Amino acid sequence: MDELFDDPRWEAYGMLREAYLAVTAHIDAEVSPQGGTDASISDALFRLARTPGHALRTVDITQALATSTTRTTRLLDTMEQRGLVTRNAHPTDRRATLVTLTDDGLAKARRRSALALTASQRHIQDVLAPDEVAVMTAILRHLRNANQKAH
Repeated sequence: MDELFDDPRWEAYGMLREAYLAVTAHIDAEVSPQGGTDASISDALFRLARTPGHALRTVDITQALATSTTRTTRLLDTMEQRGLVTRNAHPTDRRATLVTLTDDGLAKARRRSALALTASQRHIQDVLAPDEVAVMTAILRHLRNANQKAH
């Protein structure tokens, strides 16, 4: 076998990626059965719903969803057309746009959250012991924080 692919770093990277893809495929299928943009809408709804005031700058949504500015703009266009969010000038930063959940957006986030938590229970919490969930969460938070700061 090629030495490059014998590198032990593949195991950590490969397992993280494969676990993420497998788990999110199951959860997305239950929460956002239409897939694609619908799953991205769910991600944005959850992020906004879990934020105090249910509002974030566009750049923060882009970072949280680990996507491009162009993709975030298209996603927010769709969400705004569906009445899920509003976009307004940020009150203290003239360069930024503030995205806020509408009442309909929050209601949709609540409905999808119930599905997401049930699916999460089945595909994460029921698979791991509580101490493993705590360790996994801490490790993933550390990885996320280290890599979000890098960009």
